[in-house]
Amino acid sequence: MPNWCEGDLKVRGSKEDIINFLKGVMQPVDFLGASGEQKIVEDEFHFKIEPLNGEWGFWIAGTHRHFIESKSIDFWFEGEGEQVLVIEGFKAAWSINPEALSELSKQYNVDLRVYGFECGMQFNQEVEIHKGKIVKNSDIQFDDYDWECACPRLGG
Repeated sequence: MPNWCEGDLKVRGSKEDIINFLKGVMQPVDFLGASGEQKIVEDEFHFKIEPLNGEWGFWIAGTHRHFIESKSIDFWFEGEGEQVLVIEGFKAAWSINPEALSELSKQYNVDLRVYGFECGMQFNQEVEIHKGKIVKNSDIQFDDYDWECACPRLGG
């Protein structure tokens, strides 16, 4: 059983590119890994994706073991131009794989950013990708994890 590197996944891009990213990579899964269908609700100001059959969350297709542990992802549009969506409940087995996320970023024309906490191995990882280019992949170590880390109980 893996340790989990947990945090929030940020997606930046146009409204259309973010929606295409969500439709393309968020695959509903249950505890056994079985994949289900997406339920999508969309109007002029809001987009929501959720598992159709009550699965517990989403596998990020194109990654080995990156998930969103949430029953739904809501995206409220804020005007025109570039948008930022913060998706809570991101989990990666062992560590974040920037190469897999880079391919998705390039494919869907979005920027991705995630700061993950892994209390079991006592490290943090920060990854930032712009349109497929990895601009940051930092493994952050601490002298005193419990004291110095902002969220020392996340992950593990």
